[in-house]
Amino acid sequence: MEAKYVVDLRNVLGKKVKNLRNDGIIPANVYGKGIESIAVQLPYVIARKMMNQEGVNGFIDLDINGESSSRPVIIRSISRHPVSRNLEHIDFLQVDKSMKIQASIPFVFIGDSPAVTDNHAVLLNGIDSLQVSALPSDLPKSIEVSIDKLIEFDDSVFVSDLLIDESIEIISPDDSLIVKASAPRVVEEAVVDEVDEGLEGDVDGAEEGTDDELAEDDSSAN
Repeated sequence: MEAKYVVDLRNVLGKKVKNLRNDGIIPANVYGKGIESIAVQLPYVIARKMMNQEGVNGFIDLDINGESSSRPVIIRSISRHPVSRNLEHIDFLQVDKSMKIQASIPFVFIGDSPAVTDNHAVLLNGIDSLQVSALPSDLPKSIEVSIDKLIEFDDSVFVSDLLIDESIEIISPDDSLIVKASAPRVVEEAVVDEVDEGLEGDVDGAEEGTDDELAEDDSSAN
């Protein structure tokens, strides 16, 4: 059973929505195929609870005050303040429960990589989400990626290595890199070499300067 949330119709539009946020109200929109976009709003505390429990791609029933029936929607996207990271806007996509939709599902890395813990490898990320197609109720909030098998340098995890429920169709290419254990860059040796070269240059310069001084002394003596 999908979670249910209640929103109100919104009359404040454009730059004036800043006043809503100051009053603890989050502006939102409901849109979808074959429907007219609707401006709605909900209290910040409710929006925060919804995001904590459902997350992006969460499938919920949305009750719009004044309407007789709920709308099946997924939380398509959110906007946050660049500094405070507070919620600022939510987009709800109205869907047909019986039809598959496409979505980008973020990865969550689990486990420990021996290449990192034992050999000081550096994990390099490839794609940060998986493009999939599934029924709205089957969309996962995230996809777990185990890094336990990253044992040696250059060990990698690709999309083809993922074990995904059959109800979910993977759209991302199989050869897309998700994460790789890379050998650490050797920086200290390079720094030492640069310092040595600099010292050699200083020594050469000092010797040349000494020759010039000797030449001046000989000239003075003559």
